[in-house]
Amino acid sequence: MKGYSENYWAKRAKQYNKTNWVKDDSFIDAFLGMIPIAEYPHILEVGIGTGAVAEKVSEKIGPLTGIDISQDMIDKINHDGITPIVANAHELPFNKDSFELIYMRNVIHYIDDPEKVFSEIYRCLKPEGQFLFSQVVPPDDSISKEYDWLVGRDIHYPTKSEILDLFSAFHSVKQDDFVLEKQSIMNWLNNTCQSEDEKENIIERHRSTSGAYRLLSNYKESSKDIFVDIRHFMVSGKK
Repeated sequence: MKGYSENYWAKRAKQYNKTNWVKDDSFIDAFLGMIPIAEYPHILEVGIGTGAVAEKVSEKIGPLTGIDISQDMIDKINHDGITPIVANAHELPFNKDSFELIYMRNVIHYIDDPEKVFSEIYRCLKPEGQFLFSQVVPPDDSISKEYDWLVGRDIHYPTKSEILDLFSAFHSVKQDDFVLEKQSIMNWLNNTCQSEDEKENIIERHRSTSGAYRLLSNYKESSKDIFVDIRHFMVSGKK
Protein backbone atom coordinates (compact mmCIF):
# COMPACT_ATOMS: atom_id res chain seq x y z
CA MET A 1 0.00 0.00 0.00
CA LYS A 2 1.75 3.14 -1.29
CA GLY A 3 5.13 1.74 -0.25
CA TYR A 4 4.32 1.79 3.47
CA SER A 5 6.05 -1.12 5.20
CA GLU A 6 4.73 -3.49 7.83
CA ASN A 7 7.08 -1.73 10.24
CA TYR A 8 5.29 1.56 9.55
CA TRP A 9 1.90 0.05 10.36
CA ALA A 10 3.31 -1.68 13.45
CA LYS A 11 4.34 1.72 14.82
CA ARG A 12 1.02 3.29 13.83
CA ALA A 13 -0.89 0.50 15.60
CA LYS A 14 0.62 1.50 18.95
CA GLN A 15 -0.62 5.09 18.70
CA TYR A 16 -3.59 4.84 16.35
CA ASN A 17 -6.38 5.20 18.90
CA LYS A 18 -4.79 8.33 20.40
CA THR A 19 -5.53 10.36 17.26
CA ASN A 20 -8.53 12.59 18.00
CA TRP A 21 -10.66 11.83 14.94
CA VAL A 22 -10.54 8.05 15.28
CA LYS A 23 -13.10 7.66 18.07
CA ASP A 24 -15.12 10.86 17.73
CA ASP A 25 -18.69 9.81 18.60
CA SER A 26 -20.41 12.62 16.71
CA PHE A 27 -18.48 11.72 13.57
CA ILE A 28 -19.31 8.01 13.88
CA ASP A 29 -23.00 8.83 14.43
CA ALA A 30 -23.05 11.06 11.33
CA PHE A 31 -21.23 8.39 9.33
CA LEU A 32 -23.68 5.64 10.24
CA GLY A 33 -26.55 8.08 9.72
CA MET A 34 -25.77 7.98 5.98
CA ILE A 35 -27.36 4.52 5.65
CA PRO A 36 -30.95 3.40 6.31
CA ILE A 37 -31.81 1.88 9.66
CA ALA A 38 -32.05 -1.79 8.76
CA GLU A 39 -30.76 -5.24 9.62
CA TYR A 40 -27.40 -6.06 8.11
CA PRO A 41 -26.67 -9.72 8.91
CA HIS A 42 -23.32 -9.67 7.14
CA ILE A 43 -21.11 -6.59 7.53
CA LEU A 44 -17.54 -5.96 6.35
CA GLU A 45 -15.13 -3.16 7.24
CA VAL A 46 -12.33 -2.64 4.72
CA GLY A 47 -9.26 -1.27 6.50
CA ILE A 48 -10.38 -2.01 10.05
CA GLY A 49 -7.16 -0.83 11.68
CA THR A 50 -7.33 -1.36 15.44
CA GLY A 51 -11.10 -1.81 15.37
CA ALA A 52 -11.92 1.59 16.92
CA VAL A 53 -14.83 2.20 14.54
CA ALA A 54 -15.80 -1.47 14.32
CA GLU A 55 -16.46 -1.63 18.06
CA LYS A 56 -19.02 1.16 17.74
CA VAL A 57 -20.54 -0.35 14.59
CA SER A 58 -20.88 -3.79 16.17
CA GLU A 59 -22.66 -2.27 19.16
CA LYS A 60 -24.97 -0.06 17.09
CA ILE A 61 -25.70 -2.37 14.14
CA GLY A 62 -24.37 -5.88 14.73
CA PRO A 63 -21.41 -8.27 14.48
CA LEU A 64 -19.01 -7.76 11.60
CA THR A 65 -15.91 -8.96 9.80
CA GLY A 66 -12.97 -6.62 9.30
CA ILE A 67 -9.92 -6.86 7.07
CA ASP A 68 -6.62 -5.04 7.31
CA ILE A 69 -3.26 -5.52 5.64
CA SER A 70 -1.42 -5.06 8.95
CA GLN A 71 -1.08 -7.97 11.36
CA ASP A 72 -0.11 -5.53 14.12
CA MET A 73 -3.34 -3.57 13.64
CA ILE A 74 -5.38 -6.77 13.65
CA ASP A 75 -3.62 -7.95 16.82
CA LYS A 76 -5.02 -4.91 18.68
CA ILE A 77 -8.60 -6.13 18.16
CA ASN A 78 -10.23 -8.07 21.00
CA HIS A 79 -14.00 -7.81 20.73
CA ASP A 80 -16.66 -10.54 20.63
CA GLY A 81 -18.55 -8.74 17.87
CA ILE A 82 -15.61 -8.49 15.47
CA THR A 83 -13.98 -11.17 13.32
CA PRO A 84 -10.62 -9.71 12.16
CA ILE A 85 -8.77 -11.05 9.13
CA VAL A 86 -5.42 -10.06 7.62
CA ALA A 87 -6.13 -9.43 3.95
CA ASN A 88 -5.51 -7.04 1.07
CA ALA A 89 -8.35 -4.77 -0.05
CA HIS A 90 -7.30 -5.28 -3.69
CA GLU A 91 -8.20 -8.98 -3.41
CA LEU A 92 -10.95 -9.44 -0.85
CA PRO A 93 -11.07 -13.10 0.32
CA PHE A 94 -14.84 -13.41 0.04
CA ASN A 95 -17.31 -14.80 -2.46
CA LYS A 96 -19.47 -12.65 -4.69
CA ASP A 97 -22.62 -11.26 -3.02
CA SER A 98 -21.42 -11.91 0.54
CA PHE A 99 -22.39 -8.77 2.49
CA GLU A 100 -25.41 -6.53 2.98
CA LEU A 101 -23.17 -3.71 4.21
CA ILE A 102 -19.54 -2.85 3.48
CA TYR A 103 -17.93 0.29 4.84
CA MET A 104 -14.53 1.96 4.61
CA ARG A 105 -13.29 5.03 6.44
CA ASN A 106 -10.16 7.05 5.70
CA VAL A 107 -8.31 4.31 3.84
CA ILE A 108 -8.34 5.20 0.15
CA HIS A 109 -5.33 7.56 0.27
CA TYR A 110 -3.13 4.59 1.24
CA ILE A 111 -4.41 2.31 -1.53
CA ASP A 112 -2.44 1.69 -4.73
CA ASP A 113 -5.43 1.09 -7.01
CA PRO A 114 -8.69 2.62 -5.71
CA GLU A 115 -10.65 1.49 -8.78
CA LYS A 116 -9.67 -2.13 -8.12
CA VAL A 117 -10.69 -1.87 -4.48
CA PHE A 118 -14.07 -0.35 -5.35
CA SER A 119 -14.57 -3.14 -7.89
CA GLU A 120 -13.84 -5.74 -5.19
CA ILE A 121 -16.26 -4.07 -2.80
CA TYR A 122 -18.95 -4.03 -5.49
CA ARG A 123 -18.33 -7.72 -6.20
CA CYS A 124 -18.67 -8.70 -2.54
CA LEU A 125 -21.87 -6.73 -1.95
CA LYS A 126 -25.21 -8.47 -2.30
CA PRO A 127 -27.68 -6.96 -4.78
CA GLU A 128 -29.08 -3.77 -3.21
CA GLY A 129 -26.33 -4.03 -0.59
CA GLN A 130 -25.09 -0.78 0.92
CA PHE A 131 -21.57 0.68 0.62
CA LEU A 132 -20.67 3.38 3.13
CA PHE A 133 -17.53 5.44 2.63
CA SER A 134 -15.76 8.33 4.32
CA GLN A 135 -12.49 10.06 3.54
CA VAL A 136 -10.51 13.12 4.58
CA VAL A 137 -10.51 15.49 1.61
CA PRO A 138 -8.97 18.91 0.91
CA PRO A 139 -11.09 21.82 2.19
CA ASP A 140 -11.82 22.52 -1.48
CA ASP A 141 -10.94 20.63 -4.68
CA SER A 142 -9.15 23.75 -5.96
CA ILE A 143 -6.30 23.36 -3.45
CA SER A 144 -5.81 19.61 -3.88
CA LYS A 145 -2.11 19.85 -4.83
CA GLU A 146 -1.35 22.16 -1.92
CA TYR A 147 -3.12 19.80 0.48
CA ASP A 148 -1.02 16.83 -0.65
CA TRP A 149 2.14 18.92 -0.29
CA LEU A 150 1.01 20.09 3.15
CA VAL A 151 0.73 16.53 4.46
CA GLY A 152 4.09 15.75 2.89
CA ARG A 153 3.98 11.96 2.83
CA ASP A 154 3.80 11.22 -0.90
CA ILE A 155 0.08 10.58 -0.47
CA HIS A 156 -2.73 11.85 -2.64
CA TYR A 157 -5.86 12.82 -0.75
CA PRO A 158 -8.67 12.35 -3.28
CA THR A 159 -10.96 15.23 -4.13
CA LYS A 160 -14.72 14.98 -3.88
CA SER A 161 -15.05 14.69 -7.64
CA GLU A 162 -12.52 11.85 -7.77
CA ILE A 163 -14.41 9.98 -5.07
CA LEU A 164 -17.76 10.40 -6.82
CA ASP A 165 -16.19 9.02 -10.00
CA LEU A 166 -15.31 5.86 -8.05
CA PHE A 167 -19.00 5.50 -7.16
CA SER A 168 -20.08 5.39 -10.81
CA ALA A 169 -21.18 1.73 -10.60
CA PHE A 170 -23.41 2.36 -7.59
CA HIS A 171 -26.92 3.80 -7.54
CA SER A 172 -28.90 5.85 -5.00
CA VAL A 173 -25.70 7.69 -4.16
CA LYS A 174 -25.89 10.14 -1.27
CA GLN A 175 -23.17 12.52 -0.07
CA ASP A 176 -22.52 14.79 2.88
CA ASP A 177 -19.66 16.57 4.65
CA PHE A 178 -18.64 16.23 8.26
CA VAL A 179 -16.21 18.84 9.53
CA LEU A 180 -14.21 18.15 12.65
CA GLU A 181 -13.51 21.64 13.92
CA LYS A 182 -10.35 22.95 15.56
CA GLN A 183 -8.35 19.77 15.21
CA SER A 184 -4.89 19.75 16.78
CA ILE A 185 -2.11 19.29 14.26
CA MET A 186 0.25 18.31 17.09
CA ASN A 187 -2.09 15.52 18.20
CA TRP A 188 -2.08 14.18 14.65
CA LEU A 189 1.68 14.47 14.22
CA ASN A 190 2.58 13.07 17.64
CA ASN A 191 0.63 9.93 16.86
CA THR A 192 1.52 9.43 13.19
CA CYS A 193 5.03 10.74 12.51
CA GLN A 194 8.01 8.40 12.28
CA SER A 195 10.61 10.98 13.30
CA GLU A 196 11.05 14.47 14.76
CA ASP A 197 12.37 15.67 11.40
CA GLU A 198 9.18 14.57 9.67
CA LYS A 199 7.11 16.34 12.31
CA GLU A 200 9.07 19.60 12.02
CA ASN A 201 8.87 19.57 8.22
CA ILE A 202 5.09 19.21 8.27
CA ILE A 203 4.75 21.95 10.89
CA GLU A 204 6.80 24.28 8.69
CA ARG A 205 4.63 23.43 5.69
CA HIS A 206 1.56 24.40 7.66
CA ARG A 207 3.12 27.68 8.71
CA SER A 208 3.90 28.57 5.10
CA THR A 209 0.54 27.63 3.59
CA SER A 210 -1.50 29.93 1.38
CA GLY A 211 -4.16 32.37 2.46
CA ALA A 212 -6.72 30.24 0.64
CA TYR A 213 -5.92 27.17 2.72
CA ARG A 214 -5.89 29.18 5.94
CA LEU A 215 -9.32 30.65 5.18
CA LEU A 216 -10.87 27.36 4.06
CA SER A 217 -9.51 25.40 7.02
CA ASN A 218 -10.18 28.07 9.66
CA TYR A 219 -6.45 28.00 10.45
CA LYS A 220 -5.41 29.11 13.95
CA GLU A 221 -1.90 29.05 15.36
CA SER A 222 -0.60 29.24 18.93
CA SER A 223 2.90 29.04 20.34
CA LYS A 224 2.61 25.26 20.80
CA ASP A 225 0.07 24.05 18.26
CA ILE A 226 -1.86 24.65 15.04
CA PHE A 227 -5.61 24.09 14.79
CA VAL A 228 -7.55 23.49 11.58
CA ASP A 229 -10.94 22.21 10.51
CA ILE A 230 -10.69 18.77 8.87
CA ARG A 231 -13.28 17.92 6.21
CA HIS A 232 -14.52 14.36 5.84
CA PHE A 233 -16.52 13.51 2.73
CA MET A 234 -19.14 10.82 3.42
CA VAL A 235 -20.80 8.89 0.60
CA SER A 236 -23.21 5.97 0.49
CA GLY A 237 -24.44 3.97 -2.45
CA LYS A 238 -26.23 0.74 -3.36
CA LYS A 239 -25.17 -2.08 -5.66
